[in-house]
Amino acid sequence: MDAFKCISKRMVRLLSALDEVALSPAPVLIRGEKGSGREYIARKIHEKREGSSSFVRIKCLRACPDGMFFPKGCSLFLDEVNLLSPQSQDSLFKFLTDKQLASSSNGIKVISSATSSINDSVARGLFRRDLLVLLDMISVTCPPLRERPEDIIPMAIHFLADYALEIGKDVKGFSPAAVKKLEGYSWPGNIREMRNVIEKAVLMCKGNRLEDEDLGFDGGREALLDGISRDMPLKDAVRRFKKSYIEDAIASCSGNKAEAARQLGIERTYLFLLIKELGVEL
Repeated sequence: MDAFKCISKRMVRLLSALDEVALSPAPVLIRGEKGSGREYIARKIHEKREGSSSFVRIKCLRACPDGMFFPKGCSLFLDEVNLLSPQSQDSLFKFLTDKQLASSSNGIKVISSATSSINDSVARGLFRRDLLVLLDMISVTCPPLRERPEDIIPMAIHFLADYALEIGKDVKGFSPAAVKKLEGYSWPGNIREMRNVIEKAVLMCKGNRLEDEDLGFDGGREALLDGISRDMPLKDAVRRFKKSYIEDAIASCSGNKAEAARQLGIERTYLFLLIKELGVEL
């Protein structure tokens, strides 16, 4: 993971602050967009803990196990905690307020991730305010890739070298046009989208370097406004935007609809309903 070689000042400061975060027994909430590297940050915190036993990741897709028991000294990562159902929120609150956990005698470090929408969920009564207070004793914000453009090319180089080695293909570097395209893209899917784009490009390219046409995108979410004019009825403009937005999300996930639904923050069944309703081209 360190091969990412983040060079932006914002990420360097964030990573250097994790030493102190790891020393504290207090729960940590990592905020950030989907695919921005929240799990990477959680694992870095785990690595910096002295005497930590294991990294336990729970994907909070609307549910969390009742009667939770975890190894002493583990780092417990609650991924997408903002998606928990009310019943699971109650179970988690009970777990966090348990006397044994509160005494820190078992050494469990609770790390959660959430999008910024968790604040809206609290305001709307969909997420327990007291639970958020417990989870957010230490706040860490993972910035999206578009806000740290210095990291785009180092990360792209990392993914290129990693995947070319994995499949045994002699692909080394990017053409100047490919570099310009990578740097000019907004990366709405963040690091996860970049990984998918580079892996697919390495698989499909014919030469020994990636060209701009190998990258498989046409300029990012900015292009979603194409075909929408000011004289178009709002209903039609919104429909066209939603259709393009969903098509772009599915494409960024290499056609994986389950992953696209997760990236969009909606249920997979709802995504299938939108695909049918909007006539999404797959």
